[in-house]
Amino acid sequence: MSLVRFTSRCLLGSYFIADGLKAAINPTPLVEQAQPLADKLTRSAQRYLPDDAARRMPVRTETLIRIHGIVQATGALMMATGIFRRAGAAAMAIAYAPKVLMARPGLADDKLPFVRDLALLGAALIAAGDTQGKPNLSWLAAEKKRSVKATKKAAKAELAK
Repeated sequence: MSLVRFTSRCLLGSYFIADGLKAAINPTPLVEQAQPLADKLTRSAQRYLPDDAARRMPVRTETLIRIHGIVQATGALMMATGIFRRAGAAAMAIAYAPKVLMARPGLADDKLPFVRDLALLGAALIAAGDTQGKPNLSWLAAEKKRSVKATKKAAKAELAK
C-alpha cells in the first residue's frame, strides 16, 4: 500500500466519518429533509419485504437517519483504515447516495454544495473500485479461462503428433 493511497483514503474518509457521526448523534435537523425519502422507503419495505422483516423495519425517520449515519461512518472508517476497504467504501457510497438525492438544487439555488456532494459520491465510488493496481476478480477469471483454453490447445497439439 502506498503512502499516497493511505493518506487519500484517510482524507476522504474523514468527511464521511464526521458527516455520519453528526447524523447519528443529532438526527433532528435532518428529519424535515429526509421525511419524504423515509416515507417512500418504509412504504416500499412494507410492500416488498416479507411480513416479518417489514414489521422489524424502523419507521421513525430519526431512527432511519441514525442507522444511515452509523453505516456511513462505519464504512468510511473501514475504508480509511484499510480493513475491508472496498466493502467499506461501497457501504459509504451507498449510504451517501440518499443525501445526494435529497439535495437536488432548484434553479435559483446555489449549486456548489450539490456539486460537492456529487464529487464526494464519485470519490467514494472510485475508492470502492480501487484494487491498488492488482487485477480484479473478473480479470482473474478471464485470465484463468484463457489459460485453460491454451493448455487444452497445447495438449491436443501434443496428442496429434
